[in-house]
Amino acid sequence: MASLFFPKDSNQAKVYSKAVADGKLKRLRRGIYTDASWEQVPQVVQQQWHAIAQYLQPNGIASHVTAVELRPVNQVVYITAKVKVRKKIRIADALSIEIIPGNVELLTEQFVPHLKRSAPARYLMENLSIAQQKAALPKALGKSWVEEELCRIQERYGEGELNVIRDQARTAAEALSMQREFNILNKLIGAILTTQPTANLATAKALASARKEPYDKHRLERFIALKDYLLTCQFSPSSYEFMTSSWRHLAFYESYFSNYIEGTEFEIDEAEHIVFEKAIIGSRHEDSHDVLAVYDVVHDYSEMSVIPGSADELMDLLINRHQLIMHQRKDKRPGVLKAQTNKAGDTTFVQPALLEGTLSQGFHLYQAIPEGLPRAIFMQFLVTECHPFDDGNGRLARIMMNAELVAVEQHKLIVPTVHRESYLNGLRQATRSGKFRTMAKVFADLQAYTAAIPWHDYAEARATLEAHQAHKQPDQGVPAFNRQLAQFKHRLPAG
Repeated sequence: MASLFFPKDSNQAKVYSKAVADGKLKRLRRGIYTDASWEQVPQVVQQQWHAIAQYLQPNGIASHVTAVELRPVNQVVYITAKVKVRKKIRIADALSIEIIPGNVELLTEQFVPHLKRSAPARYLMENLSIAQQKAALPKALGKSWVEEELCRIQERYGEGELNVIRDQARTAAEALSMQREFNILNKLIGAILTTQPTANLATAKALASARKEPYDKHRLERFIALKDYLLTCQFSPSSYEFMTSSWRHLAFYESYFSNYIEGTEFEIDEAEHIVFEKAIIGSRHEDSHDVLAVYDVVHDYSEMSVIPGSADELMDLLINRHQLIMHQRKDKRPGVLKAQTNKAGDTTFVQPALLEGTLSQGFHLYQAIPEGLPRAIFMQFLVTECHPFDDGNGRLARIMMNAELVAVEQHKLIVPTVHRESYLNGLRQATRSGKFRTMAKVFADLQAYTAAIPWHDYAEARATLEAHQAHKQPDQGVPAFNRQLAQFKHRLPAG
């Protein structure tokens, strides 16, 4: 790997100068040498910017935007140092070091062995300073960024940390010549903690935090992107006409497959005994009740016709339905919102402190989406991403999704075992990459598929599902099942 070299004395400088003459090193500026090729120089210089800064200003600190980013942005870094006037140093047309006069002792912390940066109380004030907006990189990120950074600190460390930061900033503001910046910071912290007017706040995140409804900004961005994507889709409504027998048979398979996807696995014959005969299979008391509890909810037409009219009603519905489907699993705290952040594989869901605010923000987006399948898809993703409870979130999300369809007399959908990987892959793409087409197509295909099953006759419905290998594992039944889905030919936009 290419390196940078800095002479420690005149003898070493002579050695490096000779190496330059011999073509073994390159001189980037006085006192800075490298063995990199010219093509490598920009990368080496930007990767080792902190070593260059420490060499040029041994007592300097990374400050302002650089204290936050800890890297060059647009080839620029900011260093505060004991100098009389501000100056700029260019390194091989690959790095610009802006050196700013200032105090280098107060409110600093180590971030690499030989260079310090501004500590949070200081970099928050620095980023409230008046920036030169025409510069390649303004030295200050601005008030909106500071608001959101304060919210992030509060979410991670609690309100007490904001008070600590405010006290540290107050103590050092005069010595740092940042009284103006401290006054702004003080008002922002007071507004977020609701001890000062919230009129001082400008960002949605800070306002939500002040209302005690902090939310997950990253998730909200995903929800906005999904809303925008769904508004570009054209789905053909799949109407449903209620019949007692078909509703009952569909509800059975809705519960059976929804539980199977979550690992509550029974043979179809066993599930029939559980639901239709109220039997307990073997010693699997809780598993049996899981299948029956979900069936009881999705079989209740009145319950499945209810959709939220407000963010509060959404929360009430989630809590009530979770109590219903998990009432036999007391260790999973039925109807009690999660206290710990939950994960699935590499995905970490919304933090407990941000849950209610995120659901509330998501609900407002939901209202802007057309009824039927678009809203159903959005609701399923909203609940899945928030993961409000310790367990049962997948089953709950699919119940909430199907309720959106029932409320407008459209056909519910099932997610057969054989299509589990496609279903999960769609969710993963949406979560990790913000790509929604696969998820939307999975649900559109499954609604059309579900509507094509002869639910009025249980024996015929079961025979059809088994012929399509809907109950098989994905590695066993995908070819046969996908041949059935291929007939629906849903055309959805990329994204």
